[in-house]
Amino acid sequence: MLRHWRKFLIGTALVLVLGVAGGRGAEAHPHVWIDVRTTVVTDEAGRVAAVEQEWLFDPIYSAYVTGGADPASAKGRKALADLMDESMRNLREYDYFMRVRADGARLALADVAGGYTSQMSGDRLIYRFTVPLKQPVDPRGHDLDIAVFDPTYYIEMLHLEGDVVAFKGPNATGCGARIVQPAPDMDAIALAQSLDKDATADDTLGAQFAETVIVTCK
Repeated sequence: MLRHWRKFLIGTALVLVLGVAGGRGAEAHPHVWIDVRTTVVTDEAGRVAAVEQEWLFDPIYSAYVTGGADPASAKGRKALADLMDESMRNLREYDYFMRVRADGARLALADVAGGYTSQMSGDRLIYRFTVPLKQPVDPRGHDLDIAVFDPTYYIEMLHLEGDVVAFKGPNATGCGARIVQPAPDMDAIALAQSLDKDATADDTLGAQFAETVIVTCK
């Protein structure tokens, strides 16, 4: 079960209880917005070994969750570090809101690698972390895709418009990715529009609003 995300996450359906819903559609899902950046990490054999994430939270949620802590102060830096630690523990049970598939089969993910960080950029909170695959996969021999989403669609998680998925690591030459936009059906749209901030959605709703990153390597 997920823990608290008044600073973190709460409830079996990943509902965020914020007290403020933000300025974009307070009476319908989503209620929190995250701009996502994705970097695919390869190993010495050119296999996909991990996925790096950068999450840029919307200003209203950032202000709420940090409680106005001064990130330049020692106390503020500790508060951000504690927030990140708890978030990573809570998200682990749900694969850090990440789905990685090879040939349509979901791959197992390991614990986040060390060195994850949180900081403020202006009025927005940023999380940066790396999620390893338990077994690296050869993108030249498999159809590989990645999606990042809140299963209940309380949070909308999308790459920035025009964003390019990055690659790093040995033997990543010849690799690229394209982002396929979601195409939710009318029932999913109607359900999302009917849910206020206190409602709990089914944990299959978010997948319909998720972007898919298609990875190809030659």
